[in-house]
Amino acid sequence: MSRDVTVPRYEHIAREISRRIRDGELRSGDALTATGLAAEHGVARGTARHALETVVAEEGTLSRVGARWVVHECIQPQRLDSMMSFAQWARATGHVPSGRMIRSARGRATTHEASGLGVPLRSPVFRVERLRALDDRPVLVERTTYPPRLAGTLESLPPDTPSVMAELEARLGIRVAHAELRIGAVGADPVDAELLDVARRSPLVRVRRTTRGDDGVAFEHSEDRCLPDAVEFSLVESAR
Repeated sequence: MSRDVTVPRYEHIAREISRRIRDGELRSGDALTATGLAAEHGVARGTARHALETVVAEEGTLSRVGARWVVHECIQPQRLDSMMSFAQWARATGHVPSGRMIRSARGRATTHEASGLGVPLRSPVFRVERLRALDDRPVLVERTTYPPRLAGTLESLPPDTPSVMAELEARLGIRVAHAELRIGAVGADPVDAELLDVARRSPLVRVRRTTRGDDGVAFEHSEDRCLPDAVEFSLVESAR
C-alpha cells in the first residue's frame, strides 16, 4: 500500500491502528506495544509510541497499561456543564442503558447523607443501590439516598427501571435544575469488584453528586462508582 509522504510517519501509523480497531481487526482487550509496532512498520520505538499516544488522545480507543496499549470501546464524554441522567446520556451517545435494583431500604441519615441532602442527622431517608449497564455491560454502581417523601414512589418502581430520574419527573414533576459533583478515584472493594466483574482494588471513578430541583431543595445524594474505560467527563468553560 502506498503512503502519502506528506503525512508524518507516526500519523500514518496512528490512522492504520484506528482503521484496524474500527474494522474489528483489533478487538477490546487486545494489546499493542511500541516495540512490536516499531518492528511491524520499520520505525523507531519513539515514532511508534507517538502513534499510539495519538490514538489515545484523538480516538479514545486505547489506554496505556505499563508498556502496553490496550484496546477498549471508545470512551464517551459526559459534559459536566449539562444535567443529563445516565439513561439520557447513554441514549444520546448511541448506547442502550439498563438498570437493575440491587437493594433498597429505609434508614436514618448518616453525617455524609445529612450534609448532602441538607437534613438533620439521623432523620429518615430512603436508600437505593442499583447496577447500571451500557449495552448489557455493567459499568456503574449507584448508591443513592433520597428524602422520605419520595420513598413511596421509589418503592413502586420495577426493579429494572431504566431511569429513576425520568420516573420522578413523569410521576412527581421533579426536574433537575442544579447538580453538584465531586469526582475522585477509589479502588474496587469486594462488593463493587463482584458487581462490575473486575479484580479487587481495580481503579474506579467515584462521583459524589447532590441533585436539586427547581425549588433549590436537594432530592437525591449519591455516590457512584464507574469503570474508568466506560465514561469520561468533559468541562467546557468560557470567559465572560
